[in-house]
Amino acid sequence: MTTAYAAAPLHSALLTEMPGVCHAITRKMAGLGRADGNIGFSAPRDRADAWEMRQRWCATAGLNAEQLVTLGQVHGRVAHVARAWHAGWGARPGSAQIGHGDALVTNAAGPVLLTLHADCQPVLFVDPARNGHGPVVAVAHAGWRGTVADVAGNTLAIMRQRFGTRAADVHVYLGPAIGPCCYVVGAEVAAAWQDVAGSDAAVALAAHGDRHRFSLSAGNAWLLAQAGVLPAHIECSGVCTRCQGEQWFSHRGQGPHTGRFGAMIAIGG
Repeated sequence: MTTAYAAAPLHSALLTEMPGVCHAITRKMAGLGRADGNIGFSAPRDRADAWEMRQRWCATAGLNAEQLVTLGQVHGRVAHVARAWHAGWGARPGSAQIGHGDALVTNAAGPVLLTLHADCQPVLFVDPARNGHGPVVAVAHAGWRGTVADVAGNTLAIMRQRFGTRAADVHVYLGPAIGPCCYVVGAEVAAAWQDVAGSDAAVALAAHGDRHRFSLSAGNAWLLAQAGVLPAHIECSGVCTRCQGEQWFSHRGQGPHTGRFGAMIAIGG
């Protein structure tokens, strides 16, 4: 395994305060492995190298790569519940994933939930331990389609339905994503967001000539607040993946063959 570089994942200050939970967001790091620290398996990326990178990033974060759980991301709102026996589903190249969707939820120690990103926003959720119950954690992948489909709100709904989570207890980290500085969108995206947010659409959408600038972070923060998450319980990284392309994989900045960084969260650690 490559050892020449010290991989340094990103952590949320807010979630780091949550006991019994471990999380990390990997980065793009020049010279790390054969593809700058990429952990995505999709062609044309090198799967063997990506598996090495999954192991490397997990070891750095105090997580077990053999217990990763992944899904086939489809830019929607479906959330899957990962049970203890799902640990390892989608971890290694060629292994079966838990299913198709864009969010993962668990209350089990063991599974390391993972979503992959290259401009789309990682959303990490923690319902902390309370009243004798252990924590519940989740991670979602939110591009513009997932955002307007309210993948964040649906993830909270699954947490509530399966585990009794109250939105007011949940702490959320909105990770690195393409920012409104770089995310110029057309009429389809603008209309879809306006249908969701109505008179509040301007919280995440601004005119830019005959197009618009769209903020995934502002949009997801608004949706989380609508679902009952307290503003004080929402942290935003403020990182634009395209502006900071030397540290982050960016589909818009680097093209469709760029790598993927990962958002990981687990109970324990």
